[in-house]
Amino acid sequence: MGSTLKWSLTEHLLSNYQGEFQTATQHPFLLAAAEGRLPKDVLGKWLANDRLYIHSYIRAAGKLLSSIDLPPTAPKTPGAEAFETQLVDWLIEALTAVRREERLFIDVADRYGLDVNLGTIQTSTTSDTTAGAVIDETAKLPGLVMIEDIFSSVAQSSSASEQIALGTASFSDRPPRSTLIPWLEGAVTFWGTERCYLEAWSWAKARQSTSGAPGDVREDADGGALRKEFIPNWSSPDFARFVQKLGSLIDFAIDEVLQKVGEDEVERVKTEILGRVESRWKSLLAAEASFWPQVD
Repeated sequence: MGSTLKWSLTEHLLSNYQGEFQTATQHPFLLAAAEGRLPKDVLGKWLANDRLYIHSYIRAAGKLLSSIDLPPTAPKTPGAEAFETQLVDWLIEALTAVRREERLFIDVADRYGLDVNLGTIQTSTTSDTTAGAVIDETAKLPGLVMIEDIFSSVAQSSSASEQIALGTASFSDRPPRSTLIPWLEGAVTFWGTERCYLEAWSWAKARQSTSGAPGDVREDADGGALRKEFIPNWSSPDFARFVQKLGSLIDFAIDEVLQKVGEDEVERVKTEILGRVESRWKSLLAAEASFWPQVD
């Protein structure tokens, strides 16, 4: 990838929606986490929702992977893979990471006495209490429901953005993909949710050092699960590099398109791209803001 971009979509989205991004990534729940004030039941319920988010994430990654058209020929230069190939690599890495994350949830929950299951509703009569049981939808956080809807359409175009923004259509009602970077909406969705997660917990980590919370995390309301186990993991340099990798892939793929069109076409192409992703970005930020439980 080159070093000079004609235009950065990711920087545009972050800079033009700063207020919404801040609302999505700076929340009283995060401050309480940084200060060790989250009770185990509150943390457990949030983790239960986040675990279901992981399940939705896995399904969405599968949909996007199945929609990507890989190049039929090998690259002329070793290591110079097409953007589609790089996206497949990133998604495979992401799937490995979220499965590791879910195992971390279960392990930490066991060691700290957290309940990371939401209530279920029995849909059939059987001696096995896990068979025929489904999640009670009323137990889900509003943000989870919204993100599940967004994830359901990662392999579809956003040309119905005005209808979505007005609430007159769901993401799953959107028409077929565009031929210009057809995977763009899906990639922006994954980058956006990971970018919000990184920013939120990095903000919490920064508050941790100035909050005046007890130095001994064992005194925390959750026994130290967040400040010892989770916050370091969710704000790590490795995670930051992982998120940046996808953001750069998106920006350089768009840059390649812009470099190939005439100067008189650049603004038109940028407008087309923004028309496809801006309403999705705003909806994603609203979902992320609604994913944090209310705390005192």
